[in-house]
Amino acid sequence: MFRFEGKVVLVTGAGRGIGAEIARTFIARGATVAVNDYFPERAEAVAAEINDNGGKAIAIPFDVTRYETCETAFARITEQLGSVDIVVNNAGALPHGLNLENFMDSNPAKWQEIVDVNMTGAMNCTHIALKSMREKRWGRIINLSSDAARVGNIGSSVYGAAKAGSEGLMRTLAKEHGRHGVTFNSLVLGLINTVPAELTVGAEKFFATRRIGKPEDIAAACIYLASEEAEWVTGQSLAVNGGYIGA
Repeated sequence: MFRFEGKVVLVTGAGRGIGAEIARTFIARGATVAVNDYFPERAEAVAAEINDNGGKAIAIPFDVTRYETCETAFARITEQLGSVDIVVNNAGALPHGLNLENFMDSNPAKWQEIVDVNMTGAMNCTHIALKSMREKRWGRIINLSSDAARVGNIGSSVYGAAKAGSEGLMRTLAKEHGRHGVTFNSLVLGLINTVPAELTVGAEKFFATRRIGKPEDIAAACIYLASEEAEWVTGQSLAVNGGYIGA
């Protein structure tokens, strides 16, 4: 079960943290992976690590917010590995890093860049990948969202709105393209230990499991949604958040 030999996977924002772990987990299950990151050195480091350990990966740095750049990147992946079978839209960012701010204190001039990274990037990669997936009549699009979209989070209004928009995109595309053998799902993440350690102190009490998440938790969920076994799961937003109770 859950094997991916012959499948080409693109993981965006995979130069570190959750994305890097997703890439490694697909490699361990037989896939070939294109490792994306905005910063070339990050993508190259993860791809090199994978290849040094016997996997097959290429570094493919590009800016997911620019459609033309995404098109060029997909063409390179297709030339080197074959057409993309699975896309994990992991690239995203909180506004101002982790310095959250009330909506009324936010700068409207900065809203678009937050939307671009967290929603437009997923739209770009999905739009391009879907062309070949429909032709092959097989494909998986997995979108990473956040509890900031599902239940709201004080200080992350625009970020949460952008993530909610990306979830809505997946639900709509599931209905439009389900007959073509392509599935579209979102993983809704709780607090993961990739954030600075000081932000996780005492956070366990807000989760039913009494721990915060690990990148491995997210990677495992990606493997399921990308699998043949999950072909009847589409248009869903699956919360992977340790049973978030709330602050």
